[in-house]
Parts: sequence; C-alpha cells; structure tokens
Amino acid sequence: MRGAVAVLQPLPDQRAERRAGHSFPGLPLSAVADIRLEPAKPEITRRNGERTNTLQAFVQPQALPEEVLAEALSRLDLALPPGYRLEVGGDSDARSDVVTNLIAPLGLIVTLSIATVVLTFSSFRLTAVTFVVAILSAGLSFLSLAVFNYPFGITAIIGVIGSIGVSINAALIILSGLQADPAARTGDTGAMARVVMDSSRHILSTTVTTFGGFLPLILGGGGFWPPFAMSIAGGVLLSTVVSFYFTPQMFALVYPPRGRRETRRDAGAVPPGLKLAAE
Repeated sequence: MRGAVAVLQPLPDQRAERRAGHSFPGLPLSAVADIRLEPAKPEITRRNGERTNTLQAFVQPQALPEEVLAEALSRLDLALPPGYRLEVGGDSDARSDVVTNLIAPLGLIVTLSIATVVLTFSSFRLTAVTFVVAILSAGLSFLSLAVFNYPFGITAIIGVIGSIGVSINAALIILSGLQADPAARTGDTGAMARVVMDSSRHILSTTVTTFGGFLPLILGGGGFWPPFAMSIAGGVLLSTVVSFYFTPQMFALVYPPRGRRETRRDAGAVPPGLKLAAE
C-alpha cells in the first residue's frame, strides 16, 4: 500500500494488536479462495529459433516513431553481455520490409523503363539524360525532406518514387520536343529556347496542380501524410529547375553529332523547285 504519511498514520498496526492479545478482525484466505498448486508449461518466446525477450512501448498521438526511437536509443546505455544483441522492430522493421519489397522487382522495372525510353528516343544518350534527371529528382525530394525536418520513413520512400515519375515525364516532354524540331537538332539556341518555352506550359501546369494538391496534406500536420506529401510536392517543384536548366543543355551536349550534320545538310539543301527555276 502506498500513500502519504498523514494518510497511513491513522491506520491500526495489526502486528502490535496481535502481540497484545487482540483478535485479528479479518478472514483467512481459505475462506474466500481455494488454494492449490497447479503445474504449468513455461512459455519460452523464440524468434527465428532464438530465445528472445520482447519489450514494447507505444508512442503518443501525433508523435513520429522515428524521432521517439532515436531519443529512446540515445538515452539507453546498454552493456549487453556476450551472445546478446538488440533488435528494433516497429516502424523501423516495417520500413525495412517495405524497402525489400520495393527493391525486389526493381530490376524488371528499370529494364522495362529503359527499353521504353530507348524506343521513344531511339537514342541511348537521351535515355541516359532522362535517368540522370530521375536521380537528381530523387535527390531534390530528399533535400525537401531534410530542409523541413521530416523523417525518412515508409511514406517518404513512396513519395520519392512518385516524384521521380513526374520528373521523368517533364524530361520526356522537353527532349521529345527538341528532337522533333529540325532547328533545335542543329544546336540552334534560339530554336531550343522556343521549344522549351512551348513545353513549359504543360510542365508548369503539372507542377502547380501537383504541389497545390498535396499542400493541404502538408499543412494538415501529423506524422503520416506530411512526409509523403512533402517528398512528392517538394521534389516536383524543385525538379522544374532541372527540367528547364539541365535537360536542354544536356541535349545540346550529348545529341549525336552525326544527326546534327545530317540535319544541317538537309536544312542547307536547295529545294528542288528552286533549283529547277534557277536552271
């Protein structure tokens, strides 16, 4: 029994009363219960064939599990004996499983993506530019998470993948327009700027609508939706810089010189009708 000293002092001391010969005003335990000894099988918890001791803790609402776990591990100073180890489950374990499930079909997805982009451009160089844009977009998503101090969890990983898809789409629009324009294929900077400006309407509209759609999830707060929304919205918004200032320059740098020579020769050729009129 626990309580304040002022509350415990008025209680009678049963041991002193029994030593004085007074009767104990109580009931024996056998009067209210049956006492017997029953054997039971001990439960030994095992995981993957190894004995384990499980400790569980539950976080408060609106708290991020990753931050709580980091603080808890920083406060624990465990000196485990030989043969013992500490494994962390919960959100960290689930994130590892999700990452493993995402990486499992990654080879097939990347192969099909490369084949699709190669068939679109008929050029391995432009395909390489497209996937460099995808890597930069993923880095910009990580940057947006770091700037606004959001944890890198399961939802953030899924958001980064979505941001990569939107950024690749913007790169495909610009590269397709540059490849389809005869003057832009020759390296004419004016023609390239015109193609990029014509493509900017589609890219900017997609960026604005994507960022505006995820903005309520960011402002709503919580531990689930903001990292997901920030990784997509931040990555898409920052990837416009890559689309407008990186993709055209890389096109001018890596476009096959042979194709440029053929385009210049076709552009400089005298039309047949004009040639006949001159004769």
